[in-house]
Amino acid sequence: MKNRWKDYSILLSGLIISSAIFYLFETLATNSKFLHTNGKVVSFTGYIFNFGSILLMLITFVYLNYANSFLLNMRKHDYGLFMMLGAKKGKIGQLVWLETILIGILSTIVGIAVGILASSFVPRLLTKLLGITPKYYEPFWSKAILWTGFWYLGLFVLGAVFNTIVMVRKPALKLLKSEQTVSKNFMPWYLQLLQAFVGILLLIAGYWLISDSTILKQKTIPAALITLSLGSYFLFNASIIVIIDFLRKSHLAKRGLNTFTLGQLKYRIYDYTRILTVVSMLFALALGAITTGIGFRNSIENAAHAQSAYTMGIVEPSSQQKRLIGRLNIEKQSTYKLKATENAIYFDKQQLKNTPLQMVKFGNSLYNIKYVNQKISVFEKSSYEMMSFLPTDYSRHHLKIADKNVFKGINTKTETLFLFRVKNITNDYGLLQKLENTKNENGVAIAEQMTANASVNGSFGSFKQLKTIFGGLEFMGIFLGIAFLAMLASCLMFKILSGAFTDVRRYQLLAKLGVRKRNLKWAIRKEIGILFVLPGALGVVHVLFGLKLFKVLLNNPYHAIWVPFTIFGLLYFGYYTVMVLMYERIVIKKKGQSD
Repeated sequence: MKNRWKDYSILLSGLIISSAIFYLFETLATNSKFLHTNGKVVSFTGYIFNFGSILLMLITFVYLNYANSFLLNMRKHDYGLFMMLGAKKGKIGQLVWLETILIGILSTIVGIAVGILASSFVPRLLTKLLGITPKYYEPFWSKAILWTGFWYLGLFVLGAVFNTIVMVRKPALKLLKSEQTVSKNFMPWYLQLLQAFVGILLLIAGYWLISDSTILKQKTIPAALITLSLGSYFLFNASIIVIIDFLRKSHLAKRGLNTFTLGQLKYRIYDYTRILTVVSMLFALALGAITTGIGFRNSIENAAHAQSAYTMGIVEPSSQQKRLIGRLNIEKQSTYKLKATENAIYFDKQQLKNTPLQMVKFGNSLYNIKYVNQKISVFEKSSYEMMSFLPTDYSRHHLKIADKNVFKGINTKTETLFLFRVKNITNDYGLLQKLENTKNENGVAIAEQMTANASVNGSFGSFKQLKTIFGGLEFMGIFLGIAFLAMLASCLMFKILSGAFTDVRRYQLLAKLGVRKRNLKWAIRKEIGILFVLPGALGVVHVLFGLKLFKVLLNNPYHAIWVPFTIFGLLYFGYYTVMVLMYERIVIKKKGQSD
C-alpha cells in the first residue's frame, strides 16, 4: 500500500467525497426534529435527500467496482510473485481482504470527518437556498454516522469478498504475465462499420426518447440510459480507431511526437472503450445534476407567478402595511369590500363587475401564462383562492356574491380586502417578508393566519414553498454533481495510471534517442487530453438533449447554461492537470535528461 500510495490516493479522494456528501444528505434526511420543526415543506425535502442518498449509493457501487478492478490489475503481478515464492492462496486471499477493508475503513472515517466539517456550513446554505432559518440542525448527527458507516463498509465487505474470490482462483503464472497482456485484437472494417452504424442508431433513439417523454412515460429514463450507454460504447469502439488511422496518414502526424501519441492511443484504445463509456455517462449525470439544480432556482419566480394572479392579499391593511406596500414595485392592485355573517362572506357584485378579479390562464406549458379577468359565475363556483386571502376565522364560511342593494342591507361591519401583484417577487422579497409579519388593523399578521390555515396567501406564499423545495433540489443537484465528478475523474485517472508503468520504458527510450523533455511532456498532455476530451464531449451532448426531460418542471432548462458548464469545465480541467502531473512524474525522469 505504501508503494502504491498515489493509486490509493485517487481511490480515496473519490470515496471520501462520496461518503462525505452521503453523510451530509443523511444529516438532513434522518433528523426528524429538524424536518418537522421547520414546516411541512422542509419535511418534504427529507424525501429529496433520501432519494439523493440512494442515487449516490448506486453510483458509488459502480465506481467502487471499477476502482477495485483497476487496483487488482495493478497488484496481480505482485500476488503472482508471492505465489511463486510459496505463499498459499489462503494467505493471498487474506492480504486482498485486509487491503480492501483497510481502504474502506480509512475512506469512510475520513469521509465522515469531512462530512461533519462540511455540515457546519449547511445552515448558511439552507438559509440562502431554502429561504429558512433552520432550527435543530446538528452537523454532528449520530444517525448519519451510523448509516454512512453501515452502507459504505457494507459495500467494501462485498468488494473484499469479490476481490478475494477473483484473486485466489487465478493461477500464479497468469497473474505474473498480466502486465504483458495488451489490447491487440483489431476488428475488421465491416464490423467497425456495423458497430458505428448501430451506435449512432442507439444514440439517435436515446435522444428521441428524451425529446418526447410521452412515448414511454415512466420508462423513459431507464430506456434512455440503456440506449445511450450502448450507443456510446459502440461509437467509441468503432469510430476512434478510424479517426486515429485517418490522423496518422495526415500531415498532422508528422509534427513533433504526434505519430507516437496516436500509436499509443491505437495500441490500447479497445482497453479504454468501457471506461470512456462509463466516464461519458457519469460526466452527463454530474453536469446534468449541477445544471438542473441551478435551473430549479432560476424557475422559482415564474413557477410562483403561475400559482396565483396576486402576490398577496391583506384584509384591513394597517398604516404600517400601507407604507411597506408603497415601497413595492406593484404591477396590479385592486380593493374590494366584504361583509361577514355567521356562515357566509359577501362581496358586492357591482364592484366585482367594475373591477374584475383576475385569474391565471395557462398556455402550452406550466410557465406560459397570462392573467385574464375572471367571470363572476366562475368566481362563485371556485372561491378557494379568494378564501386563502381571508383571515382564519372565515375558513369555514361560504363565499357569496350579493347585489348592491342586498350587500348594503347586510347589517355587519364592512371590511376591505386589498390585493396586489408585484413585478418581481425576488427583488421585493425582503419587503414582502416584512409585510407578511406586520399586523393589520385587526391585530393579525398574514404569517399567523397562514400557520393556522396551513395554506398559501397568494404567489408569495407559493414562492416561499417553491424556494424550499427547489432549493432542496438545487442543493442536492450541486453536491451530487461534485460527487459524480470526483468519481468519474478518479475512474479515468485509474485507467490512465494503470498503463503508466508500462510506458516508462517507451519514454525512456525516446529520451535516449534525443527527444527533449519538453516534447515528451507535450506528447503526454495531448494523449491524456484526448482521453479526457472524448467522454467529456459526448457527455455534453447527452446533457444538452437530457435537459429536454425537465421542460415540464423548468421554465427554460437552457437558461444561463454557460454558468454550470463553465464551473464544471474548470473543475474537470483541474483533474486533467493533476493527471498530467502525476503521469509525468512516473514516466519522465527528473535527472539525466536535457531540455
